[in-house]
Amino acid sequence: MCGRFTLTTRYQDLADHLQLELDVGDVSQYRPRYNIAPTQTSVIAIRERDRHRLVHARWGLPAPFGPGKDDPVGHINARAETAANKPSFRGAFLNGRCAVAADGFFEWTGPKGQRQPYWFHRAGGEPMLLAGLYRDLVHPQTGESLRRFTILTCAANQTLAPYHRRMPVILAPGAASLASWLDPVAPAGQSAHAKQDREAMRASLSALLVPAPDDLLVATPVSSRVNSTRHDDPECVEAIDLPEE
Repeated sequence: MCGRFTLTTRYQDLADHLQLELDVGDVSQYRPRYNIAPTQTSVIAIRERDRHRLVHARWGLPAPFGPGKDDPVGHINARAETAANKPSFRGAFLNGRCAVAADGFFEWTGPKGQRQPYWFHRAGGEPMLLAGLYRDLVHPQTGESLRRFTILTCAANQTLAPYHRRMPVILAPGAASLASWLDPVAPAGQSAHAKQDREAMRASLSALLVPAPDDLLVATPVSSRVNSTRHDDPECVEAIDLPEE
């Protein structure tokens, strides 16, 4: 799974590196983040009016009918293998795909009470895009408009496997890969032809949701202070020396 991630790149640098358009209204909201947790707001890329844009959204995707009293968090992850057909996600899979901007994520290993966190990131610190799903909701009690997202996960590659059996789906670098994920549009209607086209679209999109190359990420042991969401500063990603076994 993916339960914490980082986005420490400056907003303009992020947009330039990923070749994405900024949501100018969101610039003032942005700051580097070293320990992003569920229910918190972060940055996603979406296709809007035929353009790819960076916008803010809250992490945790509730059921399609909207956030409820008993579901304040929603789904923070969705399995890539089943999201296309699972009722909770299939609508968003067809019409609400996004890419979550990140430059790393955390996993823990070891016995309970002594679990060691590791930060997984690219060796050069470059940002990356995690495949995700989003939905715009109106809260039934407050009328507040909410944009919510979840991160898709797949089987771990060889780098992650010693730490966890799952990992976030990392889209291949480049504008073409992002377009392949964001751009396909599901046909409307209930005709047999439209249904066949939607099935073909699901299959084509699912083929993109594979583990990252084994050499893409490095694992850096970090302090257990990242365990607390109160800590969100550069110390969360500083490498530490592990005691020799």
